[in-house]
Amino acid sequence: MITLFIFLGCGKGDKNSADIKTSDQKTELIQGSEQTDNNSSGQTEVIEIKLPTMQCGTCKKNIEGAVKKMDGIQEVNVVVKEKIAKVKFDKSKTDLSKIEGIIVMAGYQANDKPANKEAYDKLDDCCKIGGHDK
Repeated sequence: MITLFIFLGCGKGDKNSADIKTSDQKTELIQGSEQTDNNSSGQTEVIEIKLPTMQCGTCKKNIEGAVKKMDGIQEVNVVVKEKIAKVKFDKSKTDLSKIEGIIVMAGYQANDKPANKEAYDKLDDCCKIGGHDK
């Protein structure tokens, strides 16, 4: 009898948790602020959101997945090592507050907005503060 074990983890050492370069190198990202992308018609905004409670590659997937579902999102890249999300979006369809709200409802702190407790409690242990110590 052959037994197959599949290990699903938090993404430590996972290639998906590696930093991904954005396609628009001309847009400078400033932490906690917003900036207009000069290559667009003025409707594109690029922001950087601090994610202090993010822990691993699973967190990256959770946050990116939640944000990508929003109307108006053009690009989202979570950088695990820096604990930030870089988001490019159509500012006529969404804004910083709504994006932070989606992240909060996914169980993570976004800038100074605390995570939704019920969503946080449902996260994998590895995604919780101190989860890698267990």
